[in-house]
Amino acid sequence: MVLTWRARLRYEPEWYEFERWPFVDSQSMPAEQRRQYLTNVRIVAAVLDGRALKLVAADHNVSPARVTQLMNRCLAGDEDAPPALTQGLIPYQRVGPDKRRAALGTLTQPSGARCGFRYLLEVVPGLEDHLLAQIRGATRRNRRGQNLTPRRFHASFITYLNTLDWPKDTYPFTTVSRGSEACRRFLKRTLMDLQMPRDHPRVIGSKMTPVRGFQEIHIDEAHVDCKGAAAVVLHDQMSPVRLGRISLLLARDVGTGCYLAGTIALSAHPNSADVLALLEQLIQPWEPMVLTAPGLSYGAEAGFPSALDETFCRPAFGIVRLDNALAHLSHQVRRMVCDHLGATANFGLPKNPKARALIEQAFRRLNIDIHRFPSTTGSHPTDPLREPAKLQKAPPFVSLRALEEVISVLLTEYNLSPLANLGAVTPLEQMQYQMMNHLLPLRAGTLGPGLGPYQRSQTVTVRKGFKADAPRVNFEGCQYTGVALNDGRLINQRVTIVFDIRDIRTLQVTTPEGRPLGAVTAPHTWMRFAHSVSLRKRINHLVRENVFSARDPLGDWFQYTMAHRHLPKEALTLVRLEKLMPNEDRLPMEQSIDPPTPKETNPALADALNRLPDWNPDMAKKRR
Repeated sequence: MVLTWRARLRYEPEWYEFERWPFVDSQSMPAEQRRQYLTNVRIVAAVLDGRALKLVAADHNVSPARVTQLMNRCLAGDEDAPPALTQGLIPYQRVGPDKRRAALGTLTQPSGARCGFRYLLEVVPGLEDHLLAQIRGATRRNRRGQNLTPRRFHASFITYLNTLDWPKDTYPFTTVSRGSEACRRFLKRTLMDLQMPRDHPRVIGSKMTPVRGFQEIHIDEAHVDCKGAAAVVLHDQMSPVRLGRISLLLARDVGTGCYLAGTIALSAHPNSADVLALLEQLIQPWEPMVLTAPGLSYGAEAGFPSALDETFCRPAFGIVRLDNALAHLSHQVRRMVCDHLGATANFGLPKNPKARALIEQAFRRLNIDIHRFPSTTGSHPTDPLREPAKLQKAPPFVSLRALEEVISVLLTEYNLSPLANLGAVTPLEQMQYQMMNHLLPLRAGTLGPGLGPYQRSQTVTVRKGFKADAPRVNFEGCQYTGVALNDGRLINQRVTIVFDIRDIRTLQVTTPEGRPLGAVTAPHTWMRFAHSVSLRKRINHLVRENVFSARDPLGDWFQYTMAHRHLPKEALTLVRLEKLMPNEDRLPMEQSIDPPTPKETNPALADALNRLPDWNPDMAKKRR
């Protein structure tokens, strides 16, 4: 999600303090550039201090639009990417890659040709591959290639567009040069890249393999190579549905090879909340699942290390290695790893899974047993074990609950398997031995006041409600009210709200100085069950698209998901939604596809019902 500068300050209020911004040495700049840089610094510092944009613009003899542009240059951008901050204050400094956002202009509606060539490479099918193939043929001196010149390369570019019947009233046919300069620069840049010497690929890993427990942790997620089923009971009728693929998040210790935690994400694409749930399991005592599948049971001492002792729940972690997934790069995951776990977050190099070979080996070992199910998706599209096409329309035989239980049992049983590299000692025994005989450091029990792993803070303004005695704060499209705001001195004043990203029905309100005021709640239409920020945004989007009304958004969202339960992805969403509902409103959804047993009836009640005579038209005549 792209944030404006105001949204960035709401989500990350620490940037209000200009002293926290990175330092830039202005003495290394030319005099004219230094003068403009210092002016930009004074403008941004005045805006962060709370002054109005018009007053700041008048003091520095610039327009308000220029002030907004400067703030967006420093703070706007993608939510998961760090802002430019001080780099955006340097004149003529490029803070992001050029990208065309508007559609290409036409003769009747011109919109400029900036980044038009790059836009064509992304939109026109096969254009970039066609141009790169010609450049590679010329570089490798292929017998089917040609000696390219900028003019010949541009002619090939135009010929390819004519072959695809590209509109003649659209770029590049609307310009005099027809994109010749962009073609020349693309040719020159690509030739330089292809002619550079290439080093042999190598795996960059740590020089010394860790041997101490909790010294290095590998974390990753992968799709479970199997699909499950669930049974939806609606109007006393059971309807089995096929579910989409789920994901497994796993944490493994490198020194002992022990599995530390594992969690299931009911989605093909885990988000930061799922990663936080895995990290939370590292410091919480492990509890076994209640096994319902027949023939399935835990070993005598099977489990994760956190179930052994209280000391295993607060070790001092060294390095936590993750890949470059967006869920790992979020600020909340970094804060959880660095601040709460006291570890070092290492995201490694892109496209280098061999640096975390231990966690990849764990997924391959798990697939050996998962591929035994007939509903497996296999390791690749041509895997002979893959579920045949004739069975892919019907619900699988294995239920989602049974699949989760199997994964839990397999992960805990591995910790009891003797390993050759440990001298025929199990990973769990090695972990216990090191904790008893080695000086493994422990974390402090409490970190003092501060935001929790799932908490965020945001600064909002208290507004006067539609009633004189109902002040409110606006958050994610809803008006929150409560006793905490029933003070006339808070009207039009800034307050700080703290919320849990998993459940935003209730917000905790504090003053900017940190004095707690109390809690505020969402409207009754949003109080039916817990929902996250992402779910609220998706529901509001569907309301704006007129998919359903805003009177009962959570109820309509449930009905919308029920209507699309024949789709595996929506069926998985329905299972995830069912886990959020309270017990009294929970959907009767079974995790097994066995038919329900008939309910027991009262014999006296059944005898009384049998004595009632059947209805006939004469009964209506007698009543008249």
